[in-house]
Amino acid sequence: MASLHEKGTHRVRVMVGYALSVLPTGMITFSGINKLMATDMMQGAMEKAGLLEHMAFIGTLEIGCVILYWIPRTSNLGFFLLASYVGGIIATEWANWGGAQTGVIVAVLLFVGTFLRKPSLSGLGI
Repeated sequence: MASLHEKGTHRVRVMVGYALSVLPTGMITFSGINKLMATDMMQGAMEKAGLLEHMAFIGTLEIGCVILYWIPRTSNLGFFLLASYVGGIIATEWANWGGAQTGVIVAVLLFVGTFLRKPSLSGLGI
């Protein structure tokens, strides 16, 4: 009977992990699309950050990392690339706008969602 409970708990943990992973990857995808479409809002933000000339490359990078994250065979690579990218988001927000709330929220959701889906990445062996 305990094994049935453990299977159910594992399934719930994985589903919650997927649900938590959708929000940060959706935000990053939306950001990438806005960069590729060169919307006025995104152009203003990228100009203020001093990255206007790299906007299309950064948008492509964002979408590429999200695609790698959601493909099962490359999800570990996608996670590490997104984690690194989110660190850059936090640093850029902090340097240019004085706060990093959005980046921290994206990072927390990304880490918690991924570790619920793939506990082996946590290094805790749970």
